[in-house]
Amino acid sequence: MLATALVLVAALLHAAWNTLIKFSAERLLVVACMDSVAMLFVVLMLGFVVLPPLDIWPWILASAAFELLYRYLLIQAYRVGDLGLVYPLMRGLSPLVVLALTLIFAGEVLTTQQILGILLIPFGMLCLLWQGGGGERLPWSMLPVVVLIGLCIGCYTFIDGQALRRWSHPLDYLVWVTLFSAWPFPLLALVRKRPAFMRFWREQWRLGLSVGFCVLFSYALVLWAMQLGSIAEAAALREISVILVVLFGMRYLKEPFGRPRLLACGLVLAGMLVMKF
Repeated sequence: MLATALVLVAALLHAAWNTLIKFSAERLLVVACMDSVAMLFVVLMLGFVVLPPLDIWPWILASAAFELLYRYLLIQAYRVGDLGLVYPLMRGLSPLVVLALTLIFAGEVLTTQQILGILLIPFGMLCLLWQGGGGERLPWSMLPVVVLIGLCIGCYTFIDGQALRRWSHPLDYLVWVTLFSAWPFPLLALVRKRPAFMRFWREQWRLGLSVGFCVLFSYALVLWAMQLGSIAEAAALREISVILVVLFGMRYLKEPFGRPRLLACGLVLAGMLVMKF
C-alpha cells in the first residue's frame, strides 16, 4: 500500500509540472528553470550522499541520457499538441516498454491480473488517436516524436528500477542522475537566451521553483516506490496522472473533453483497479 500511495502522489506532481510547462509560452525557459532548481538541490546534497559503485555508473549515465532526450522532445511536442492529447499518448506507451523490458531482461514475475491491468492503460491511450481525442488532431508528423518520448520514459524507468535493485540508495541515486541530467538546459538557456532567461527568473521565479519542486519530489517518490515493489506495476500506476492531466487541460487550458478522452481516462482507471484489486 505504501508503494501505491507514493506512486499516486508522484502522479499528481507529474501532472502538475507538465501542465505548468504546457501553460507557459517559454517552455525552454521553464525547463531550464526547473533544472536550475534541481542543480541547486544537487549542490546542497553532494556532501551528504555516497559515491555509487562502479557497476552502477552505466545505469546512471544511461538514465540521464534518456531523460535529457525526453525533455528536449517534450518541448517540441507541446508546441503543437494539446496537453490532454500529447501527455496521454506519450505516457500510455511507457508501461508497455517497461513491461516488455522487465519480462525479457529482469526476470520479474507478474501475475496475469497485473499484466492485464498494465495492458489496459496503453490501449486506453489509443482512443486518443480517434478524432483527436475529441479535440484538435495531433499532426501525423508529431506521432514519431510522441512515440519516441514514450520509449524514453519506458527506458529510463526500467533503468532506474534495475539500478535500485543493485544499489538500494534511492536518494543518492536521484542526486547522481540529476547531476548529469540537470545542467544542459540551464546552460543552453544562458548561451542562447540569457536576457530572457534572467528576466524569466526575476518575473516568474515562483513558476520555476514550483516546477522544479514537482519534478524532484515526483521522481524521488517513484524511485522509492520501485524499490518497494514491482517496477512494471509502479510504472503503470503512475499513469493515473493521465486522468489528472486531461482534467487540468480542460480546467486551466480550456481544452476539449470529448468521448475518446473520457474513454481513455476510464481505461486507465480500470487498469489501475485491475492491478490492485
